[in-house]
Amino acid sequence: MTNLGPITLESGFPSIARPTGHTTPADLTNLGPAARSAIQELLDTTGAVSFRGFGIRTVDEFEAAAQSLLGRLAPYKGGDAPRRAEKGLIYNAAGPDKSRLLRAHNELSYAPWHPTTLCFGCARPADQGGATTLIDGHRVYSSLPHDIQDAFRTRGVTYIQHLPHTPTDPASGIKSWPETFETDVKDEVMRHCQANYTTATWTPLGLLTTHRTPATLDIGPAPRTTWFNQAHIWQDPTTTPDPTDMRLWQTRLGYGAIYGDGTPILATHLDTISATLEQCTIPVYWNSGDLLLVDNRAVMHGRTPYTGDRQVYVAFA
Repeated sequence: MTNLGPITLESGFPSIARPTGHTTPADLTNLGPAARSAIQELLDTTGAVSFRGFGIRTVDEFEAAAQSLLGRLAPYKGGDAPRRAEKGLIYNAAGPDKSRLLRAHNELSYAPWHPTTLCFGCARPADQGGATTLIDGHRVYSSLPHDIQDAFRTRGVTYIQHLPHTPTDPASGIKSWPETFETDVKDEVMRHCQANYTTATWTPLGLLTTHRTPATLDIGPAPRTTWFNQAHIWQDPTTTPDPTDMRLWQTRLGYGAIYGDGTPILATHLDTISATLEQCTIPVYWNSGDLLLVDNRAVMHGRTPYTGDRQVYVAFA
């Protein structure tokens, strides 16, 4: 345990930061250089830091704390989750259907850009459930069979999305392209996609894009390979038995994933990945006023089902 005046830091997964005495929300935004450096070092080392007892409850308090800890905040442009902005670049992190498990993922790992750090804050915990789950990406990669490691590391993943022109039933989990790219100006969206995605095409149904990305990353001063993809979420063999057939994608909306070389990802590999992610999952239970910093490159996150009016914010940088 490290004592840094206003806070104490304890290593672990996640690491824990606590105030040393009476504190106000403003105290977390006014940390000195030594405390900030120690927090960053702990985040770089362990991948996640949980701040407990700092009393960050309102969206204004969370915005100030997130800006202080993260610096310049980023928009959720290009994301597939149905997020609602609470204020500026502070989003609601409730996720879709609260009765369902939100599976492990790295934020925007499927997109041309991804945040390096996430900041979550809890204004009100769920009545039951609602833990944010953390999954160490290096532990996941190390736990997978060598053939799966090699396939994803050498081939990468190509993500496919066919987004409709207008919003669909929220239960479908498919966002429209204006919702996804936060504008309904087609020329603006196409310029963005042509500059950043592997392919982008207008269809009678909507916007069809593909994007090839690495599926693992080597991170840290002494680089370690970490799992960095969500192919297990985007590719469902029961609904897209042949996701490599781009002619069929012209006629169906939704999301899919294949290897970066254009070959299908084996259903047995996806099953093994899902089981490994479950084995590596650590739940973080919320109290009102808690914060959580997550290195998005090193650590995946998710959410358990819940009941009640859970209010958790998230910011990206």
